[in-house]
Amino acid sequence: MYTTTYDRSQPDPTPARPGRPGLAGFVRRRPLTAFLVWFSTVGQALVFAPIVARGYGVDLPAQVFVVASTLTGLLLPAVVITRIVDGAAGVRQLWRRAVDVWVSARWYALVLAGMPALATGLALAFFGAPTAALTTGALVSALVAGLLVQTVVSLVPNNWAEEVAWMGFVQARLQTRTTPMRAAALTAPLFALQHVALVVGSPLPMAVALMAFLIVVNIPIRALMGFAYNRTGSLFLVGLLHAAGNGVAAGSGFGAGFLAQLYPDQPFASLMHLLALAMIGLVAIAVTRARLGASGHRPTPATVPMPASAA
Repeated sequence: MYTTTYDRSQPDPTPARPGRPGLAGFVRRRPLTAFLVWFSTVGQALVFAPIVARGYGVDLPAQVFVVASTLTGLLLPAVVITRIVDGAAGVRQLWRRAVDVWVSARWYALVLAGMPALATGLALAFFGAPTAALTTGALVSALVAGLLVQTVVSLVPNNWAEEVAWMGFVQARLQTRTTPMRAAALTAPLFALQHVALVVGSPLPMAVALMAFLIVVNIPIRALMGFAYNRTGSLFLVGLLHAAGNGVAAGSGFGAGFLAQLYPDQPFASLMHLLALAMIGLVAIAVTRARLGASGHRPTPATVPMPASAA
């Protein structure tokens, strides 16, 4: 089992009382299974609601249901199951991680400048010069309304909550049972399957190819998320990294992102953030020898300790 770099100075939360029969007992014994059951039923039902409604001629705002799915299908079970398994102390620690903004400026530089710059460079390499008219006003609009605004809109209702669940609950718990790299590899297909609604309606070969691509590319991406979390203890930073990726590429779902505005006729421009995140993730894997910033300290209770400070 592995924990974050800063776990050694922080006591473990006191788990809730074990051994009760029934649903609560099952959740305590199988917290990840309980989470995945809720996510794959309630969470996915909300995402698929607009798709089903469209078949009956009813047009529902898809992104509103995506946000509802994130909040009720991911964040809610992560918090409730943490309360059942780890008690009130576990919820407090999860909340501290979720709102921890005090990390080194170099992390914010990577998230808000380095990664978007790499994604933009990849777009230039693959697609050439932007197809949109590059006036000063258009470029400023793409930076402000595209990158910055869409990052904020992605973060607040969606990507922050996603990473509290995927990184703070699922991947962090897997890290206590196996290696950080295996935890990232196990989380990647689950995270990719969250987005299966995106390929509904596509020809079957294309849908399978896209899902396979998402699973593979998300392995180094989840490794990067794990590295950022293990080094800083901040789920806010992980959520911001996720949101900045959306902001630089496709956008929030409520508006177009930076590259989507520069390349309005190139749908694959929205994938450049995935390649950028994956490339940085591969560097993190290589530099840390797949330890992803985690220590080899093994906590005694089967809980997920709170990192004590940020790097």
